[in-house]
Amino acid sequence: MPEPSTRQRYQRARRPGEKAERRAAILAAAEALFPAVGFEGFTMAVLAKKSGIAKATLYVYFETREEVLLTLYLQRLEVFCDALTAELREGMTDEAFALCFQTLLEADPTYPALHGRLESVIEHNVSAERLFEAKRVMRSRLGALVPRIEEVLGLPKRSGNLLLGALVGLSLGTAQTKLGPTIEALDPPPDIAEFMRLYTEVDVFRATAPMIIAGIRAETQP
Repeated sequence: MPEPSTRQRYQRARRPGEKAERRAAILAAAEALFPAVGFEGFTMAVLAKKSGIAKATLYVYFETREEVLLTLYLQRLEVFCDALTAELREGMTDEAFALCFQTLLEADPTYPALHGRLESVIEHNVSAERLFEAKRVMRSRLGALVPRIEEVLGLPKRSGNLLLGALVGLSLGTAQTKLGPTIEALDPPPDIAEFMRLYTEVDVFRATAPMIIAGIRAETQP
């Protein structure tokens, strides 16, 4: 007897284990899909095609596409927090922390991309119940990471959340400076070339992040 197709197998899921498998399959498809299509291109129709699960069935597990993306965000947040925690060392310099932070964000572009849409779009299109559940997950995960960052960098208590938010925001902003045309491609006159190098040949994040860290630390100095 031939094996059932992916769509047929998921349509027949009834038991709790099968439902958990189906939900995991949806999220795995979403994780693979998002980097390819981005936020605007991510739709339930495209996800249905990618996952092999009927679009109507997707809504049994997730009320909106934003609920899918919120769940995916929480997964990527977990990965990022684990990776950053593993890199923290006593005596770590501000520059070393900034480099580590930047490297981890660039290694997983899905996390900052979703973070940039989290409060402006995603959280506005999920139920209050689901939003509260997500906030509890965030609080728990960051609650373990933030004190460790404060300890390693010598920052005041309860300032770690501010630092994380500032650095992710800085990363999203500075990423835009890399989207313009290159100097080499345009062959600009010398005065314009010099101006363009200010933004294209300087790692703005790595230059600015230590200043932010030092500024937060200075708030506790007499």
